Amino acid sequence: MDEVSIEILKERDLKEKKFIDSELNFILEKMGIFLDWMNQMYPEIFDYKSQAPIKVLQSEKSKIRVVLDLIKTELEARCTDDKLSELIILVLDPEQISTFRDIRYWQKTTLNLHSKITSNTEIDKFGIIKMLMGNGINHRDFFSYSKAFILKEIEKKTTLSDQISAICTLRKEIRMLFIETKGRQFPAYPNINKLIRKFIREEQLRLRAMEFVTPETAEAGIMNANYKVSFSVKQLAFFMHLQMETGIIIWQRAKFAHQYIAKHFSTVERDSISEKSARNAHYNHASKDIKKVITKLSEMLALAQERY
Repeated sequence: MDEVSIEILKERDLKEKKFIDSELNFILEKMGIFLDWMNQMYPEIFDYKSQAPIKVLQSEKSKIRVVLDLIKTELEARCTDDKLSELIILVLDPEQISTFRDIRYWQKTTLNLHSKITSNTEIDKFGIIKMLMGNGINHRDFFSYSKAFILKEIEKKTTLSDQISAICTLRKEIRMLFIETKGRQFPAYPNINKLIRKFIREEQLRLRAMEFVTPETAEAGIMNANYKVSFSVKQLAFFMHLQMETGIIIWQRAKFAHQYIAKHFSTVERDSISEKSARNAHYNHASKDIKKVITKLSEMLALAQERY
């Protein structure tokens, strides 16, 4: 079929046409019908892993794009996150299709996704993520999006207990997820369900570890202490930043530093510091503030060398 398709293109490019274009198209059509007949009559021995002909790919990709457009329209109409809509179009881009197996997978997945979106009155991000996971989507960009979503859901919670409760709820939802198909979008890639469950488990262990540490430090009066410093908010934030950069403080995320500053420090100018102020100061280092911190660090170094 590919050879005939190539001959048709060659024939159309010739200046002196041989008028066999229609005959070649007739042959191509009949071969396509015969191929479709073999697919339907002998699915148990049909080689779905083989490369699909150009003509078949063009036709099937076109049909899948129509369904993807319908999905995009539905999501946009329901005010779902634009990034999620863009992700679905990227992840299910028909240009990734090359084999008969791919065609079957894309057809089933896009139709199933469209059906579920239109049949549900309410659509949320996590619901879409679960739909994609249940259909065996394991595109690397989808994995990155899912991880980022989970972290954001956890960070929305203000207390450690609420964060642990949120991660437990997410874990339960994914463990109880109904699997629509045993197949995977890309057979060579790992199962995204297992990767996400592993990621959630690691986050849960991290939060549990923090939960264990907090009571111990609270008993010593450390976590509840509040310190008034001579630094401004920007200077204090830069001082914390330096400690993180040099590995004195080993928080994995700057967010923890912002929360700690807001909870445990006040300045000569302010009796309280908001997390937003600490976050803004963390990324905005003025030269005068840097000089003030350097001066204090120099004084600390000189004192240590002189007395100790």
